[in-house]
Amino acid sequence: MGIRSIPIAVAIFSLTGVANAQTASIFGKITTIDGNPAESVNLTIKGINRQTRTDKSGNYKFDRLKPGSYQIVASFTGLNPIEKEVIVENNKPVILDFALNENYAQLQEVLVSAFKVNRTTSAVAKMPLNNIENPQVYSTVSHELLKQQAITSFDDALIRNVSGLSRTWESTGRAGDGGAYFSLRGFEAQSNLVNGLPGLSSGILDPAGIEEIQVLKGPSGTLFGASFYGYGGVINTIMKRPYFENGGEISYNYGSNKLHRATVDLNGVLNKK
Repeated sequence: MGIRSIPIAVAIFSLTGVANAQTASIFGKITTIDGNPAESVNLTIKGINRQTRTDKSGNYKFDRLKPGSYQIVASFTGLNPIEKEVIVENNKPVILDFALNENYAQLQEVLVSAFKVNRTTSAVAKMPLNNIENPQVYSTVSHELLKQQAITSFDDALIRNVSGLSRTWESTGRAGDGGAYFSLRGFEAQSNLVNGLPGLSSGILDPAGIEEIQVLKGPSGTLFGASFYGYGGVINTIMKRPYFENGGEISYNYGSNKLHRATVDLNGVLNKK
């Protein structure tokens, strides 16, 4: 029995070697249009149940493929799938690369989560109060509203859109106190905050660079402390933020009293990353 089993074992070993010799692999790299590796891209071979994903370097690999023609599909969430045909021969690896028509910034993963929050908080008003007892009242003037109303003056944006506010003193341009003064709920107020930080202006702010104007009304403005508190409220100006693409906006306003106003807003990327 021992002597007869030797030819059988040799035959099985030979068949295994022939099977391994007749298989090949397909590997490659997937990059974006700006040359960066694309991670977590799905690759599927049509007709057979074979799938894989790219690693952090954008590499992928299919092993143990029989000779023949295959259709490989590369897909990513939000992008149109890319399909390529490749022919595999005996024991010959095939290199197949893909290039996605998106840049690295557009392929970033987006995580969306939801959870219940306790509606009772003491952090908003800096006092142990429920939201229903919170005396804070807000008014906001967005960049879109400024464009719709063709606003050309910071003072005009506040007067037209914030109730309980009126201008008492125009800007003089003097150092230290040259900004405009407002009456907010009967108390003196100035635009003292820029992006939530102290930024007293000595002149007139231009609405072309403003993303949003926030007005916090009432005595809760005193919670900011220092010389920027206000019994009637505080005014916070949010400036435009840069974005990760080359772009911009050009506008031109024409009106009565010989109004001609052109604004140019450009955004430039520092480098490809």
